[in-house]
Amino acid sequence: MSKNAVDAAIQVAYRRKRRLMLIPSRRQVEAAEQGGGYVEGWTTETFAEYVRSRDPEGLILLCRDHGGPYQNPQERHQRYSIEQAMKSAAESYAEDIRQGFDLLHVDTSVDLDGVASLEDAIDRAVELYGQSVETARSLGRATLFEIGFEDQGSDTNDPEEFEEQVTTALERLKGAGLPLPTFIVAQTATKVMETRNVGALTIAPFAVASAVRSLVAVTRRHGIALKAHNCDYLSRDQLRFLNAAGVDALNVAPEFGVVETRAFLALLEELNLPVQRERFLEAAYDSGSWAKWMHPQTTASDTDRAIIAGHYTFATEGFQALKEVAGHFAAKKGIDVDARLRDAVDRAIDHYADALPDGVLAGPETAVAV
Repeated sequence: MSKNAVDAAIQVAYRRKRRLMLIPSRRQVEAAEQGGGYVEGWTTETFAEYVRSRDPEGLILLCRDHGGPYQNPQERHQRYSIEQAMKSAAESYAEDIRQGFDLLHVDTSVDLDGVASLEDAIDRAVELYGQSVETARSLGRATLFEIGFEDQGSDTNDPEEFEEQVTTALERLKGAGLPLPTFIVAQTATKVMETRNVGALTIAPFAVASAVRSLVAVTRRHGIALKAHNCDYLSRDQLRFLNAAGVDALNVAPEFGVVETRAFLALLEELNLPVQRERFLEAAYDSGSWAKWMHPQTTASDTDRAIIAGHYTFATEGFQALKEVAGHFAAKKGIDVDARLRDAVDRAIDHYADALPDGVLAGPETAVAV
């Protein structure tokens, strides 16, 4: 989400001596040849260099979240054919591998207009997986993989349907002579909308835990770990339900952007800078980046929407100008703006690390993803 979020993740990893995964999507961090991403203007190369320079012990795993065709917005905006989108995705993965990414999420669930069929999703996943394995082998990289074929929903997978999907996908990979993935993404009744988790886990945790155990049993029969997505805004108890059910890793992301946005707004209030506060909220609202997070029956105010979208503006010249003004006044009070924001995100990440036992964060196959 930001340099502060990355720095906060590194702080937590080193304080707790545990592995954490950083999981930029193609929208957030992208190959230079494909325009880079919206986070700090980072390309895949500059992002990797930034993290590695601050992680001498290798506690941070660099991971690609939601790679695949039509995951870079320009592929839809420019109406790429599937052949063009697959080529673009393959090139993005190749740059990830060149820059030493540890794990690639192969997500082929998206089509030019809507959602890809399961058959198409698996066909495309096998093709991209194979190309990426070949690239990794040619460079001597031990790249790990994560696969998933569905948009995140608010309920769990049906275990029998999940078994069929997993078996089909793994048979296709084995038939192509490809290694097994490290993770498979399952529907774990976790779904982020606005600034809350609306998944069934928050309503019926015992029933969800039972269903998730069945999904975990499927992946473990195949020797693969299960990963949960959309785990933002979960309580300590809800996180422990997932862990107790056997979930091996979980992704959290938009919550930390909201945390940093709220921390910056609180600082502007503390510094008595109402004009800058309103300009930030206006720019965030005008970005429209809140739209995809809204509940169909939303009652959110414009301010609520702006807070959801605030982190999408962090790398803009407008935000940097506002931050510079805040920094001037903060310095007079002995406040370091970035330290204040970083510490807020640190506390939010630590909530997840604290809720999970050591084993969940112990190694490259098991971690919290940020």
